Amino acid sequence: MPAVPSDEEFLAYNQGVIDEFRANNGVVNQPPFPILLLTTTGARTGRRTTVPLGFAVDDDRRVFVVASKAGAPRHPAWFHNLRVNASVTVELGEGSFQAQAVVTTGEERDRLYRRVAGEGNEYEKNTDRVFPVVVLDGVPAPLMDARGREEGPSQRPAP
Repeated sequence: MPAVPSDEEFLAYNQGVIDEFRANNGVVNQPPFPILLLTTTGARTGRRTTVPLGFAVDDDRRVFVVASKAGAPRHPAWFHNLRVNASVTVELGEGSFQAQAVVTTGEERDRLYRRVAGEGNEYEKNTDRVFPVVVLDGVPAPLMDARGREEGPSQRPAP
């Protein structure tokens, strides 16, 4: 079972991804899947915080994210923040969008989660919690290539 990174390791890794994303108009070399930047307002502090997240698009062209935190025992801070204040900012590709975070439940949650995880993934082995799935209402879905990478003029060619 893979180890869950510490909060300090998450912060350091995330800052590098955020810096690369912003320097290259939404294009990053790692992780090897499409990402967006989600900015939430702190539930206790009121401070705005940004995190890079993998995302997917459903059949209705809705952009969504999963609050897995690599299988950590507790939900990520960004998820707690958006439950208190659902107004978020999403950076995707070269665009920045105001959105409403909608936490899915029941069959909808399960359907969206299966879309990205199939019948299970490695992170689930680290915890007993159910990973929340959040639709980012107001974010236009990007065009994706066959590898699940965002297409567009700023996209680097696949190796």
